[in-house]
Amino acid sequence: MSRPPGKSLVEIASAYDTDKAGSSYVEYYDRYFGPLRQQPVRMLELGILHGGSLLMWEEYFSDGFIVGLDLDEIALPGSHERVRIYQGRQEDTKLLDRIAEESAPQGFDIIIDDAAHMGVLARTSFWHLFDRHLKPGGIYVIEDWGTGYWESWPDGAQYHARPAAPPSLGTRMAAKVARVDAQFNAHNFGMVGLIKELVDECGMRDITHAKNGVPPSRESRIEEMSLRHGQAFVRKKT
Repeated sequence: MSRPPGKSLVEIASAYDTDKAGSSYVEYYDRYFGPLRQQPVRMLELGILHGGSLLMWEEYFSDGFIVGLDLDEIALPGSHERVRIYQGRQEDTKLLDRIAEESAPQGFDIIIDDAAHMGVLARTSFWHLFDRHLKPGGIYVIEDWGTGYWESWPDGAQYHARPAAPPSLGTRMAAKVARVDAQFNAHNFGMVGLIKELVDECGMRDITHAKNGVPPSRESRIEEMSLRHGQAFVRKKT
């Protein structure tokens, strides 16, 4: 089903049963994915709730092929030749390989993680899919990474700012670590921890610098990374 000219993703989303409707997420998706709308993209979404988001993407990408994965069995009304659904866990790497082989043998252009929002699970699926099944230049989106700040979330914790403290006595390095630790707050629980890991990957050139880091030197696998509330957009290096 082709979209009417000028119809935004916000308008499209409102017609479907998806929790993305009414959120600012769709506005930012429109910004990032707009240039791809008329291209034959291959998209994978992990975590699809009732399947409404797949119908939204099917309409938005008029020539795209949309793939969904969910723990529950999802059945869409009607016939949808450009939509395929799998049932299983996001950390099941053998299943992810099968999905890619059957649905995107040349790689996915876009992958969205809206699944468990658990750091260790999201980390497994991210690196497996990012390295093996996302095209160079492709975009990987991690949704709801802020659950790492939720005390109520299984792997989240409440954020606590630490007051500045004087550096500890001891070796030069110990004093530096203590001083920096006192200057900057660090929260690494759950999904926030995964985001911090991706920040480190963005800095890999410095981390492995021949003089200032730990060789062998290498470039980051990430071309660029953009963060906003609830969404992390990660573009794979070409």
